Amino acid sequence: MSLDMYYKIGMIRKRRCQISDEILPTFYQIHDNVNFPQLTWLIDNLYDNPQIQPETARALANEMVAFEKLILSLHLPFPRLALQKIHTFFEGAATSQQVIYTSSD
Repeated sequence: MSLDMYYKIGMIRKRRCQISDEILPTFYQIHDNVNFPQLTWLIDNLYDNPQIQPETARALANEMVAFEKLILSLHLPFPRLALQKIHTFFEGAATSQQVIYTSSD
């Protein structure tokens, strides 16, 4: 199951992002790692359709950068473009102080 996310940009438009089934195994590599508490929270609540507050989105964006650095340091293959899109999405929501709404398919 994937997680569809969006936040509002104006009165009508929404910015969308998805954590797909293909990228979930990548996230599970850091599940319960003390260095990634917000990503662990997101994984644990993935199918509960959580709302993500701007402060949490900022922490998630920061953890995404740290996660990418960790994977690069270990020379592991990873879906770089997908992770960067998710990072940009979280960063955008945090910067614009918007709540992220989610739904799982």
